[in-house]
Amino acid sequence: MEDYFKTLKQIIEGDDAITFLSGAGLSTAAGLPDFRSDAKGFWTKNKPVHFADYLTSAESRKKSWQNNIAIHHELTSAKPTKMHALIEKALKRNHLNSHITQNIDGLHTSGECLPDQIIEIHGTTRKAACLNCYVEYDVKDFYEEYSKADNFPLCPKCQNGYVKVATISFGQQLDSAKLSLAKEKSSQCRYFIVMGSSLKVSPANHFPRIALNNNAKLIILNYDSTPFDSAAEFVINKKLENIYEQISK
Repeated sequence: MEDYFKTLKQIIEGDDAITFLSGAGLSTAAGLPDFRSDAKGFWTKNKPVHFADYLTSAESRKKSWQNNIAIHHELTSAKPTKMHALIEKALKRNHLNSHITQNIDGLHTSGECLPDQIIEIHGTTRKAACLNCYVEYDVKDFYEEYSKADNFPLCPKCQNGYVKVATISFGQQLDSAKLSLAKEKSSQCRYFIVMGSSLKVSPANHFPRIALNNNAKLIILNYDSTPFDSAAEFVINKKLENIYEQISK
């Protein structure tokens, strides 16, 4: 195991292109609720709204916005972890490195990396946009200004579309441009490092296979086993914060 930590450190600090894939395990270390385990009952109280319901039901649109404001309250006390910082440092040091994330919290970026280095395949809670004209709004500002209006969340600019927080809802189509970029980054890396993902959810579980098919070496850092463990160069089944402590020695 000691050799794994040493090798991992050398890879992250090396010159070869790395694509990171992060899941909930990166965010839970920052104290945020995990949708799957929901130990704090956050997602039970803030049940996600299906995209079709958002489009057709005023009550569902209101509920969706209330859910996202609740997420923002959770984020006020959450800070990026040391592993977040390690990934971002790797991205800033080598512009060939990239980070595909399933997380929507925005803790994975400080805005200092190149736009195409961080790919949020499930969107982000950090902004909202009109589904018709695509103009963007600050989430809290939009909610505070317009949530009392009878036609909330109708876009005040085009008056013909609903403003929605920029996360991907159940039933909503993923961003094809982001998926294409994620596939490209997966195919071009030398190392594909999974951090805190079960690799059981599509499309995130497609990317390790793309990397392997293009001769990348797969490394998995996850507390539990994954369906890809047998294909990996090595696997470390520990919490990410514990892995960080080992490679930062």
